[in-house]
Amino acid sequence: MNICGVLVHARAEQAAEVARDLALMPGVEVHAREGGRLVVTVEETPDAPRAADSLSAMHSVRGVLAASLVYHVCDPDCERGEDPS
Repeated sequence: MNICGVLVHARAEQAAEVARDLALMPGVEVHAREGGRLVVTVEETPDAPRAADSLSAMHSVRGVLAASLVYHVCDPDCERGEDPS
């Protein structure tokens, strides 16, 4: 299991489009948006790219000014995207 919390700064006038584009990325979920700030999580799943690759890809989304990793949890005993139970 690999989950990242990301703070995305976007141009305020493009924040809705940025939120939409980020939510279309596999493993990415947008939880909150205020002005140009978006709270996002990235979860590695069998269908999603590595979390680090998703974070890098966020920088290429039109309207994104910055994407910063603010939280990370990784359970090395879990296979990528598998349930530990």
